[in-house]
Amino acid sequence: MRVREERTWPLFIGGFLGPFGGSLVTTMLPELASEFEVSVEVASTTLTAYLVPFAATMLVSGTLAERIGRRRTVRAAYLVYALASLAAVFAPSFEIFFLARILQGASNAFTTPVLVGAITDAVPAHRLNRSLGVFGSLQALGMAASPLAGGLAAAVDWRWAFVVCAVVAGVLFFLPPPDSSRAAQTDSRSRWRALANRKLALAGFVAGFAYLTTSGILVLTALYARAQFGLTPGLAGVLVAVFGVAGLLTGRRTGGWMDRFGVLPVGLVVHVVMGLACAAIALTAGLPRTIGVGAVVVLVGLGGVAGTACRSTTQNLAVTSAPTNRAGASSVMLACQFGGSALAPILWVPVFMGPSPWLALVLAGVPAIIAALALALAWRTVKRR
Repeated sequence: MRVREERTWPLFIGGFLGPFGGSLVTTMLPELASEFEVSVEVASTTLTAYLVPFAATMLVSGTLAERIGRRRTVRAAYLVYALASLAAVFAPSFEIFFLARILQGASNAFTTPVLVGAITDAVPAHRLNRSLGVFGSLQALGMAASPLAGGLAAAVDWRWAFVVCAVVAGVLFFLPPPDSSRAAQTDSRSRWRALANRKLALAGFVAGFAYLTTSGILVLTALYARAQFGLTPGLAGVLVAVFGVAGLLTGRRTGGWMDRFGVLPVGLVVHVVMGLACAAIALTAGLPRTIGVGAVVVLVGLGGVAGTACRSTTQNLAVTSAPTNRAGASSVMLACQFGGSALAPILWVPVFMGPSPWLALVLAGVPAIIAALALALAWRTVKRR
């Protein structure tokens, strides 16, 4: 079943909302810590509170959505997401705010993979990578615009950022994707069996490691810019937003490269680039303020270009691995991807808060290099065959 071209835009906007909500607290951690009288390290667990249920629930959400129906599933998810966002706005304590973040993450698990499946059904095969590139660029924009929105809101009242989430989810409630006719022709057992394949396993492995780096760039750069260069929350958010803007401007083009040169070779290169860009941010320590900030902007932008292409790589591998359960395959890959995001603050923030903050940026770049090695091995195997 194909979606009319003029109705695909809600699918892409829905892709923006998930990462936007996940990274929203990145640049408001000091303000949250002050509001709820906790440490910055404790406040940073609200990133994990969103991402752990998001990732865990996504292991099954896509397949369940294909069984229940995409339209019904996504509408219910947007409703819960909107209510959870309002709960965060009016949270009287850190515990209630933490629970609201959990609900945000769990509900979003029932939107993102379903939207990827709907996009895959909506476009011709020869345009798939470009469309996934657009979807990935909007995800990158959401992930990077959220620190900007969070930083700007923190300068006035951090609660306004969650009001925006509630409003967007409320609008999207009325614009769900259509159901999949192909899924209706497949029995439940076959849907689950379709997920047991090597291609999906590769997609999940690469996505998990890549997002340890992606989230590292966003979270650590926001903290680094404030500590190293004395930027305000709003300016730190602007700096991090470069990641998403760069990805938005280049997502379609990098997707076209994959259509032309192949997913594996292009994916290998962009993962190496993202890992090196993350580690290189540490080299700006000690530079004059203007030069240092400029260098960080360039490196974050380079990471954004590569990061969007990284998402397109794993999305392509996932949705083409199980044609009879595209949403299920996407949800498994995304569970691994955002599992990496959930671990990133736990791994990198304590290192950053230690005596050598630069070390966190170097270590955060390593997982993307490991992901590139996995893609290199897969490419070598394909060439042999």
